[in-house]
Amino acid sequence: MKLPRRFINGFLIGLLIFILANLLAAHLLSDCGLPAVLGADFCADDIARAGFPLVFFEQGGFSYRSIFNLPYLLLDLFIGLGFAVIFGFIARWLKTQNQK
Repeated sequence: MKLPRRFINGFLIGLLIFILANLLAAHLLSDCGLPAVLGADFCADDIARAGFPLVFFEQGGFSYRSIFNLPYLLLDLFIGLGFAVIFGFIARWLKTQNQK
């Protein structure tokens, strides 16, 4: 079965939107922004968080702690792929509506 080009473009755009939303969430949820998640910050006692819509990674703080939640990461990936597939179907549906 060959996937239509419009579906693939919509899927990739949906995936890109989800990745950008995750980067924005990591920047806004972390104390020193995105550099804290990447380990390139100069803040003392900052907390780095990652994940959207579920926070699956948290590290740092005055009393240091490190949390990595694998089920949240897998659920996050499942939500992202589902969003991308839905976006692909919407793009394909819009193309069929424009042809009428």
